[in-house]
Amino acid sequence: MTSSIQSTGTHGAGRNVPLLPAIGLTVVALVVLGAIFAPLLVSNQPADLVDSAYAPPGSTLLGTDVLGRDLFSRLLFGARLTLLVAFGSTTIGFALGCLWGLAAAELGGWFDDLTDWIVNIVLAFPPLMLGLLLVSALAPSLAILIGALAAIQLPRVVRVARAIGQNVSSLQFVEVARARGEGLFSVLYREILPNILRPLAAEYGLRVTYATLFISGLSFLGLGIQPPDADWGGLVRENMSAMQIGSMLPVLAPACAIGVFAVAMNLVIDWIDESTFERQMSND
Repeated sequence: MTSSIQSTGTHGAGRNVPLLPAIGLTVVALVVLGAIFAPLLVSNQPADLVDSAYAPPGSTLLGTDVLGRDLFSRLLFGARLTLLVAFGSTTIGFALGCLWGLAAAELGGWFDDLTDWIVNIVLAFPPLMLGLLLVSALAPSLAILIGALAAIQLPRVVRVARAIGQNVSSLQFVEVARARGEGLFSVLYREILPNILRPLAAEYGLRVTYATLFISGLSFLGLGIQPPDADWGGLVRENMSAMQIGSMLPVLAPACAIGVFAVAMNLVIDWIDESTFERQMSND
């Protein structure tokens, strides 16, 4: 028997959340809450020198980093920056991409053809190369990182929203709304969007995971969050010298944080995708 957690839907019907997605939801919630309440969960500020370099756990939960700062404190505050960039860039790119993609699906014609042409051209360039060009050409500030990641994610969201929107825009209830004389935004917001929320939610989670890995990679290369602040990728980079003295924790802690959060998000995304598929099959 598959382990599951029972939850109640909006109409009181029971809905089973399998064990692995429940674990993923719990991990994501803990990471987000830890990032939000980081100042309340640590006794040392992330910039405070509390011990010698790479001191083992003892006076601090995870020991210290390359300069003797509290590694646990920097890990939590690093989560704030990582999630801020990941969720901020994804939300901006997702909002603009959904609006553009759904409008192309609904309007069709030359606007849809132009959208498809632009998206295909942009997607032909490797995203890492685009990210490096955008960030290196501008000062790598927090706003620039969020804007660059949003721009990189935009064409992928446009493609997904356009494909899903085209499947729904041809249905009868949408045609009835057009016949009533409803405008473009009314059709998109009232008719199409409510019927594609589940696949869009799965795509949003996938984009957040992608953004987390992307910003971590940029920071590891020195083009992301700049010192003295650091996200998870920056923490890995600045503590690489720990491996030379056999101290693996300063490197493994942020690296594991990246991996665990990405796996947890993927567990949730897979569950949403599976639920969407089962719902479509039941409707058919």
